[in-house]
Amino acid sequence: MLKMKVLVLAMVLAAGLVFSSGCESVDEGIEVEEPAGGEETSEPAGLSEPDGTVVVTDQMGREIIIEEVPQRIISLSPSNTEVLFALGLEERIVGVTDFCNYPPEALEKDSIGGFSTPSIERIVELEPDFILASTIHEEEVPRLEELGLAVMVIESSDLVGLYQNISLVAEVTGIAADGEALIASMQERIQAVESVVAEIAPEDRVKVYYEVYSDPLMSAGSGALITEIIALAGGINIFGDVDENYPQISAEVVAEKQPDIIMFPDYHGTADIVLESMADRAGWENVPAIQEDRVYAASDDTFARPGPRIADAVEEAARIFYPELF
Repeated sequence: MLKMKVLVLAMVLAAGLVFSSGCESVDEGIEVEEPAGGEETSEPAGLSEPDGTVVVTDQMGREIIIEEVPQRIISLSPSNTEVLFALGLEERIVGVTDFCNYPPEALEKDSIGGFSTPSIERIVELEPDFILASTIHEEEVPRLEELGLAVMVIESSDLVGLYQNISLVAEVTGIAADGEALIASMQERIQAVESVVAEIAPEDRVKVYYEVYSDPLMSAGSGALITEIIALAGGINIFGDVDENYPQISAEVVAEKQPDIIMFPDYHGTADIVLESMADRAGWENVPAIQEDRVYAASDDTFARPGPRIADAVEEAARIFYPELF
């Protein structure tokens, strides 16, 4: 069993930080992963000691000492599962959540329950020596630690944070070089897109409306990962200046902003239903995206999850925005 020592930092206790949620659900079974409560989380940091011990600080401000390389890992979130697989750690994964559906091999792993409702009993049965949790698991983390289980909390709200977390997971699992290679590959792909769209003048960039959910209407605000993806692909999110991750908006305001592109997540084949509802919205017949038939169903998990597939999302968005360039 992996030995681990957890020291809760005095600053965290003094600040009394409370994480109320690890995602923002827009419907039952549809979850957009976000750091709890929209709070800024601590940047994870790692330090390797001469004897091989790894000392890290996770995003709940907890200092963790890991003395042995983990061999039996459980992931409590879909995004963290994708990071583990992308790092080539699939043979060490012994448990994932019901929502961990990518890559397809994740479906073959034992389930420990839901993303927000993991089963402590099932986790214990799988005998993990390392658990990768998210900020939504503020209640489960101390319970797991009381049982002698090693837990590290990570979650990314932007690309920089994702790179940091990939590096941290790679270091803790003893494959730091693989982490560097994964990050370099993602950066190369995203920078290739940026180099092309950099030539587009600001006034020529497409205005994008991303519909996170249709009832009620919700879009992506300034702090949403989707907004960063749109910007990297050379677009302008029409609600990117709203100081809220997923604001509720109105059909009238969307029409007023005249988006050139409309995107929405294709949740389990719901594209036709969403398209029909858009056609009936008052004033939308004059929206450029509707008039020019530039309404697209996007890969939902690819755009919503802060994982390695962000590079896929940026490339997909760039092809939609500027097909003549990509």
